[in-house]
Amino acid sequence: MGKKRIVEENQNEEPEEVQEVIAKADNKKQKKIAKNQNKISKDVDFISFLKEDIRFLIQHRNKENEEKQQKAEEVYNKIEGILYQIAQTKIGGRTIQLVIKCADQNIRQQIFSKLLNDKQFGELLQSKYGHYIGITMVRNMIPEFRNQFFEILLKNANHYVAQGDASIVLDRFLTREATTQQINKVKQLFLNHSEKIDNLAMKIIEKGIHNHLLSLQILKVALPNLVPEERQKVIEYFQQLENLDYLRHKDGISIFCAVLNVTDKKERKNFLKNIQTYMQQSQEHLHRNSQFYLALQKVIFTYDDTKQVNKSILQDILPEWLNSIHVFKIIQSIYQPKLRDDIKFDTIGLQNTVSLKDDEIRIQELQDYCFESILNSLQSSETNILLESNINQFICYFIQYIIKYQKVQALDFIKEQIKQLLYFKVDTIFSREVEQNGNYWILTQPEAQRIAKCIIQQQQIAQGEFNEIINNYCQKIKSLLIQNLKVTLISKAIYLLLALIENTNLKEQVLQDVKKNKKWIDKLEKTQSLQILYKYI
Repeated sequence: MGKKRIVEENQNEEPEEVQEVIAKADNKKQKKIAKNQNKISKDVDFISFLKEDIRFLIQHRNKENEEKQQKAEEVYNKIEGILYQIAQTKIGGRTIQLVIKCADQNIRQQIFSKLLNDKQFGELLQSKYGHYIGITMVRNMIPEFRNQFFEILLKNANHYVAQGDASIVLDRFLTREATTQQINKVKQLFLNHSEKIDNLAMKIIEKGIHNHLLSLQILKVALPNLVPEERQKVIEYFQQLENLDYLRHKDGISIFCAVLNVTDKKERKNFLKNIQTYMQQSQEHLHRNSQFYLALQKVIFTYDDTKQVNKSILQDILPEWLNSIHVFKIIQSIYQPKLRDDIKFDTIGLQNTVSLKDDEIRIQELQDYCFESILNSLQSSETNILLESNINQFICYFIQYIIKYQKVQALDFIKEQIKQLLYFKVDTIFSREVEQNGNYWILTQPEAQRIAKCIIQQQQIAQGEFNEIINNYCQKIKSLLIQNLKVTLISKAIYLLLALIENTNLKEQVLQDVKKNKKWIDKLEKTQSLQILYKYI
């Protein structure tokens, strides 16, 4: 029986090699448990060690008093020797943040110096709790350490930009503390398309950190070259209503333009609907944000479905065109071609159109939609448009549109402008002799002269009743300028005289009247405008 039991026990035993593996694993497990218990014990000791101090700082962190600063100094003196040992723990990291926030400038300088001059600082910014210290340092940045902080970020930018925790520190610094030169220096690393850019873009998409400053830059560069599946993820993210806050700053507008350039008709329609909702929800804030209106301009000038644009955008903003400088600029750009070609827009992709419709047709459709609303608001406005320089310039292009497309609804508007140009009076710097004539408005006011010249230039293209009105107007302007020829020739009113010569059928009559006075004209100072006139006489 004894022999039999011994045999059975030997059969149940594990082989020696297996027992050795099990023993090693068990030993490793016990060491890990002991290490964790030791760590917990240290944290407990640390909390116990500074419990009352930390509680005091938490309670007083938003108050301004010397006691808070003194307590922060006491805490710093206790943790100075173990700063990096505790920085990557939850309670340790929070304690360092509290000290930075509550301490006086001297203690902050000591903490900044100790952290930034340690080789581990770059790694600290990538850790779960350490990166919060970096964020707190950015919020409480000391000017003398700004460049040193930046150089560490720049050195690690290629790695930080797609690393969740460190990317937050990098973005906070660039958006809150960096100079324009520093921002451009970092951006230079990600300007040109490469395999590295594509890899970073995919990491950014995977981690959902699209909205950071450098993320926007990288995604913009990578977008045209991403595989369709990855590109679709970018489009879906940036067109979602809850993510549209990026439209409030320049780099956001830049990625918006890039995304819009690679979307199809259905995606652009969804984009437009979300933008309309976003406008309605955020109207109070957006009227002060110039960047958002660049996004609207991008849509307006690149979207084929002008009816949808009218319904989703122009319908909502048109009533504010005289009250909001940003809306005014949009309406201005619809009627003024030079503004649409502005090079500033080119840098953010406004010229990269996705439209298949002829540009002139699309613009005319937009102009036609805005016309009636603009006309009504101008006619009912209490502001004298001849005195407002910006509106005054816009009126010139609006008049050109009216004459070109024979908008007969605007006949009364044109008549009113002519009436004001010929008979409106204001104070003048010229002599009483000029005032006695009664018609000196267009002789002295640049704003009036601008519109007067514009109307003169329309004589040769005006048709029907418009032609009759403008012909009559040109005759009156000619008489007024010749009657006050001396004032005309020494002021900017001379350009009206030149406009009559160059753009109307009154050229010979004007030149004949001017030549009668050539003797005393020869005695005048030869200004640039007078030299132009001399070419004709």
